[in-house]
Amino acid sequence: MNPLQGKVALVTGGTSGIGLAVAEHFIANGARVIISGRREEGADTAGRIGAGFIACDVTDEEQVKACLEAAREALGELDTLVINAGTAADEGSIEEFDSESMRELMAVNFNGVFLFLKHGPAHLADGASIIATGSAAGSGITHAGTGVYAASKAGVAYLCRTSAIELASRGIRVNVVCPALIAGTGMMTEDDGGDEARFLATLTAFGRMGRLDEVTGIYSFLASNAASFITGQEICVDGGLTAGLGNPLMGAVGAAG
Repeated sequence: MNPLQGKVALVTGGTSGIGLAVAEHFIANGARVIISGRREEGADTAGRIGAGFIACDVTDEEQVKACLEAAREALGELDTLVINAGTAADEGSIEEFDSESMRELMAVNFNGVFLFLKHGPAHLADGASIIATGSAAGSGITHAGTGVYAASKAGVAYLCRTSAIELASRGIRVNVVCPALIAGTGMMTEDDGGDEARFLATLTAFGRMGRLDEVTGIYSFLASNAASFITGQEICVDGGLTAGLGNPLMGAVGAAG
């Protein structure tokens, strides 16, 4: 039997990148899925993969509440809530990043997660799973030029830790998947063999960027009954990026020297 057979899930930010890949993987493993996104065109994507679609701006509390209510009306109590909607920006330094862009980034990455953690549990079955998409940036590593993004994702991780404690009495698990250097997300360089992709590959222990299909399995595991005693955790899917300096990077440094 497929590990998610009969489960029902809502995946926010499910019209592209990791969210879309997770939705497709869930469906392939027996789940019924609704995806949400800001644009109505997402209905076409949903139809293509066999999912439902609800338009939702995660920064708008009333839209978040309506999205959850519509998902429950369509599928019944949810077994899995994947809070995936997120954004990034060309920040430059903290001094350079303008305040309005900072507020917009935090509104999606942090406030949006807060709103689904606030209103989502009322629509979840006891024993359900909430999975937020964080980032290795904010859960183990950061670098110049990503201060606000990393802070938003670090905030997500700590919100989810607290939510895990608060919802444990209902058996609801709350975890964070923290990807890094995954091609195909629409939020970073493609693995196209170009200079930037080759540089990013040296940062992982494997000497390559990750693929979307190497991320989806952890969401499926956390949504399944096999993860019934795992909650409040940040799980990095980063090819060893946060473990330390790998041989590919050390070799590149040595060659440059």
